[in-house]
Amino acid sequence: MDEMQLLRDFAGPAGLPGRDDLAGARARLLATATARPRRRHRRALWGWITAAGLAAAAAAVVVLTPSAPPAPRAETDPVKVLYQAAAAARARPDVEPRPDQFVYTRTLLADGRENEFWVSADGTHDGLEILFGHETEVAGCRDGKRVQKEGRGRTATSRCEPRPAAHPDLPTDADAMLAYLHRSTYGEGDTLHDLGNEVVDLAGGYLRPAARAALYEAVAKVPGLILRAGAKDATGRPVLGITWNSTTERGIGNQDEFLFDPVTFAYRGSGTTGAVLSQGIVDAVRQRP
Repeated sequence: MDEMQLLRDFAGPAGLPGRDDLAGARARLLATATARPRRRHRRALWGWITAAGLAAAAAAVVVLTPSAPPAPRAETDPVKVLYQAAAAARARPDVEPRPDQFVYTRTLLADGRENEFWVSADGTHDGLEILFGHETEVAGCRDGKRVQKEGRGRTATSRCEPRPAAHPDLPTDADAMLAYLHRSTYGEGDTLHDLGNEVVDLAGGYLRPAARAALYEAVAKVPGLILRAGAKDATGRPVLGITWNSTTERGIGNQDEFLFDPVTFAYRGSGTTGAVLSQGIVDAVRQRP
């Protein structure tokens, strides 16, 4: 059977489309078959991926960003505290007082009483101390003699060595400072108790940054140091207390304590002299910084 004749018979009176009509239909069919997918589908796909990615990123931020910074670890090593205090001391401005000036210090004791001191920078000028509300003039040491005023116009003369409030020639490294402390500068003995008294005396006065740093590093070499964390000074400020057990020649135990700010490691006083409220260099007695 002729197949083309069958097609003509199936088409009936309408007849078969012409060659040009078939070519146009073929072109439209091919264009439809090779067309790119509709953009709406791709946008929807990328939209879903983006949303999922943002959700994952947001989750990562929540995990990696803590709600509050971690609390600093409390220091428990007295040697480390002393070295941190030494570093803080070295960072302070270096000021050398004139010999005719005074080092002013105001302290607060645990019982709430305040004391004030004006100590001669070179130890030769008359100073003043106000202890528990009572004023006392402290005579300077001149030409090896101290003439101290007493009541009813009387005076008492004694031999002396100047005890300057500022020490321009103190050692600036730990070993030399420790040797200096053991030399018993003002006639003390060489026990650990005597060394502690010397350290308390120096730390409560004015020291240039390098000397103060050397003092703390020298103390760090003392055996048996104890750190008392969570302590408070006489004002109620939190402090780090560093102490050691010592014994006098008579066997009397003594325990002093150095107090440091737990954040800045600045010196805050001692257990015996009280909390340092203010300290500075002034030109005259009764002048305050």
